[in-house]
Amino acid sequence: MADWIEQLERLTQLHKAGALTDAEFEGQKARILGGHDVAASAAPTPTPPPAAPIYQEPVYQEPDYDEPVRGGLPKWAMIGVPAALVVALAAWFGMSLVRPGPDKEIVSGPSAGASDAAVALATPTSEAALPVALDGTLKFAAADQCRAGPVLEAMYKKLDAAMDLGSGKGVTVKLDAWDTPLGVWAKSVTDASQMTTSDGALKFPDGTTWHGLRLSRMTTHRVSPAESDSSYTRTISFLEPASKVQKTLARLGFAAPLEPDYSPVEDEACGGSAQVVSLNGGAALSCTWGC
Repeated sequence: MADWIEQLERLTQLHKAGALTDAEFEGQKARILGGHDVAASAAPTPTPPPAAPIYQEPVYQEPDYDEPVRGGLPKWAMIGVPAALVVALAAWFGMSLVRPGPDKEIVSGPSAGASDAAVALATPTSEAALPVALDGTLKFAAADQCRAGPVLEAMYKKLDAAMDLGSGKGVTVKLDAWDTPLGVWAKSVTDASQMTTSDGALKFPDGTTWHGLRLSRMTTHRVSPAESDSSYTRTISFLEPASKVQKTLARLGFAAPLEPDYSPVEDEACGGSAQVVSLNGGAALSCTWGC
């Protein structure tokens, strides 16, 4: 079966499961069909043979009959150059007599006596993003088992859908905290042994917090070997060190210890583990299932 047909079937399944909205489904379908049309219409175009060179009659030019005078310069140069110098000197001298002085009404910068208000208006400023707390949005139904609440689960499903598509292009997450939807990034790679590694991520805007912790991003990660059980990981990353993240999570009912220790996590089909892992510039709550 053609690859683009398989992509359409997988896209339809994600749409029926509710992982993609109608708009996202139509956008992804148009992208797949558009790529197929381009590939089908692309055909090698024969290159025409190079045209034979056309002979052109050489153009005859009238010789310069202005005989040079002694010294090697033509007569017009002996007369024209001094005259041009005289005119240029006269123009410069006249401009120096009538050139106006600086306009006292024009100032430039604080050194010219500008007011503080004027300087403030002329100086570009970068305002920090307004803080947004997602305490009530990113809820867990069972913290000790890493079981997400409805909104958080729907966000993870969006990342899963993007991983299945192999790209996050056109997939977004809409939260009430922001007017603009958040874009999803994803990729999927299959190596020579037919093991598929897929990743999805959503980055939070600067200033986003969750129970006092500065949020960075949330991710999904899946490893699917050809003839073995797959593993699936969900993370929520923060900009605080692992010790602070672990203490905050423990206060909220999470049992995740610091790595390399872990707490058991179970669901209806697969068993797993939860732990707090250190990252470059922060830490993350990592929940992994294997089945």
